[in-house]
Amino acid sequence: MKKLTTRIAGLICAGAALLSSCVQMFNGPTAANMRPSYVAMETNSGRILYAANPNERRPIGMLANVANAIVVLDWVNSKNVSMDTQLVVPAAACQWPATNLLHLRPGDRISLRDALHSTIMWDDSASAATLAHACGATLSLIDPEGAFVAQMNQMAAAIGMNATRFKGSNGAVVSLASTRDLALMGMYAIEKPAFKGISSKKSHTATITNAYGQVRQVVIQNSNRMLSYDNVDGVKAARSQTAGCCLIATSTRSSVKMTDPRTGKPATYGQRLLVVVAGMPTSEQRYRTATNLLRDSWKSWEDWQRSNDFTDHSKFIILPH
Repeated sequence: MKKLTTRIAGLICAGAALLSSCVQMFNGPTAANMRPSYVAMETNSGRILYAANPNERRPIGMLANVANAIVVLDWVNSKNVSMDTQLVVPAAACQWPATNLLHLRPGDRISLRDALHSTIMWDDSASAATLAHACGATLSLIDPEGAFVAQMNQMAAAIGMNATRFKGSNGAVVSLASTRDLALMGMYAIEKPAFKGISSKKSHTATITNAYGQVRQVVIQNSNRMLSYDNVDGVKAARSQTAGCCLIATSTRSSVKMTDPRTGKPATYGQRLLVVVAGMPTSEQRYRTATNLLRDSWKSWEDWQRSNDFTDHSKFIILPH
């Protein structure tokens, strides 16, 4: 379909269609003391296929790292920054040892490329904070972190993430968003070739050099198990005590030719599903829900295409420029 270029066309209705089969909901409290939430949509049209509690603001854990990577990639592109640039790890980046997955230490050096891979593929706070410091320092030497977080919130506002508030540059700091907003963020991220390329990789080897010149390598294994699902090519899995088990995933199929009901002429339409799952109690329930959403959403999308009913825009999300 044509690239989405208009402003937000509508909000997801909390009463959107229920799954036709087997997507479980849970009665007990989640890690975030909120009901689980999900959104399934076709991104080229913005058509919402399924949704539950999509407008509830909730902690999002390491899905905040997606916003970090978006801002960094925008900086890289606008300033022509090399992905081979060596970043120095600041002391502030190492304050969350449980999510310092590369075991970075102050003064270590890591390439921008490797830090991005760990930020996107893992629940890594230290790499994300290192990226934020490097980018933010170009805006404020006094408060690089604050300047970077401001950029994250500006990006969120620009693409219509109205329920979102980023409070830190990475998921170790509790930030809030709705699954509707996370769907917008996923759509925006997947349009960036560098982000899509990283989030679709199964593994990557990062190289870290310490302050004494000693070099070590760490293999990063993508934590997103949905990459083994047919045609899934991103975005990120995450979990935390406050957010529970969360996921943004996209799946694509070959473009199709069909009649554009607005013109009556043949047209070529892309096909990409995006699902967001948040607040699930366990990793297994997260992946089972996402798998069922993708299965049922492809069927619903096919049924909608056959109906040629392109007139009801009450259940659309449209990504602006």
